[in-house]
Amino acid sequence: MLTVKVAESDFLPEYNQRVKEQAKRANFKGFRAGKVPASLVKKMVGKDLKMDVFNATVSESVDQYLKENNVNAMFQPMFKGDFLTPEQLDAAKEFTLEFELVVPEVDLTLSEEISVKGYELNVSDADIDNTVNRLIEAYPNEVEAEEVAEGDNVVATFKAASNDFEKEATLELNEKVQEEVRKAFIGKKVGEEVTFEAEKVYEDPKKLRLLFGGTQEESENFTGEFTATISAIKRKEAPELNQEFFDKVLGEEKASNEEEFRAEIATLIGDANKPSIEAFLNDSIRDEISEKVEISFPEELLKRILNSSNDNKLSDEEIEEKFPNFLKAVKWRAISNKVAESAEIKVEHNEIEAIAKEQIAAQMAQFGMGDLPEERLTEFVQNQLTAENGKYYQEYYEQVFNNKLFDYIQEQITIASESVDLAKFEEIMKAKMDQEQA
Repeated sequence: MLTVKVAESDFLPEYNQRVKEQAKRANFKGFRAGKVPASLVKKMVGKDLKMDVFNATVSESVDQYLKENNVNAMFQPMFKGDFLTPEQLDAAKEFTLEFELVVPEVDLTLSEEISVKGYELNVSDADIDNTVNRLIEAYPNEVEAEEVAEGDNVVATFKAASNDFEKEATLELNEKVQEEVRKAFIGKKVGEEVTFEAEKVYEDPKKLRLLFGGTQEESENFTGEFTATISAIKRKEAPELNQEFFDKVLGEEKASNEEEFRAEIATLIGDANKPSIEAFLNDSIRDEISEKVEISFPEELLKRILNSSNDNKLSDEEIEEKFPNFLKAVKWRAISNKVAESAEIKVEHNEIEAIAKEQIAAQMAQFGMGDLPEERLTEFVQNQLTAENGKYYQEYYEQVFNNKLFDYIQEQITIASESVDLAKFEEIMKAKMDQEQA
């Protein structure tokens, strides 16, 4: 609990100064600019103005006390009691206000006695085989076929019998097309016609817009009997593991034979799963340390803080539902702050710029803008860091802070690492997610 005593003399000089400044700027009927009496300003806006100055004085006093006494409160101090009214502020000469603080005691010593299980990914031949098979499905060769079979792409001119709608489109004969229509196409050849009912192509007739496009109004013509005149039959075939396929998947000159291709795929699998491996370890560290450290929190105060962070719109039931996860997050934040203080972990502005630049450059590369000039990239970074009142800046700050925090913790404790293949790690991840959702 923090008790703050404020005398009228603490804020009255500032209040009077603000009144004078307001009087100079005021534009009241019957008075020349800058000649409005201070008494009139006090009468018109004095109560609100005095309350603003009083609140600012209290806030500055609280902040100054916390700073001078090195009190690391986790949240903004919460005012306890009823807020003063303007009438109360006018009537009294001295005020005593109480604020509740969340300043937990954290007793933690990091050592090798704390052991956390982690995993190293050992990409197996089976992992590579599974990935290659998925890539074969994702990058098929398309060849011309003589007659239609299941799964083919049928290019045809579709014409309605009851109106003037006519359009060339490609119908993929997959399981989404109803069996009656699929059977009507199977066995047909280029140049032949197929007659069918438009409403029977898909279970939901509205999906015809995905086939024919057009507006909602035009889709009203997608009804009744249709005739499709086949102009081409495209069939997907598994590609050969040759240079064309290697270049299509990896980019040019990354692999010249199957052995090199599989080695590159193994590297890609490892790189793709590295963030998940690291995140799993960090989550395990957080859970293990949180379980070992006992911290006493003022739970009723935290519930008020939780509600306040949601604009005081939560019901009692919603507060109780959300509170366990909130308390868990607050506990880890307290532990993080303690570790960061002990290890003197700091985040510099240039580190925030560096991680922002790295991630934005990666995003640009995904959109084919990997060769963006340095000046343009720097401009993107600065725009991102200043956008939305520093929201993204704070997110990058948290990333840098957490990277440093967990790197430091991993150096202090014991990591019992186990080598697993991708299938095993995915099984472990699924079990963890199921446990969290239970």
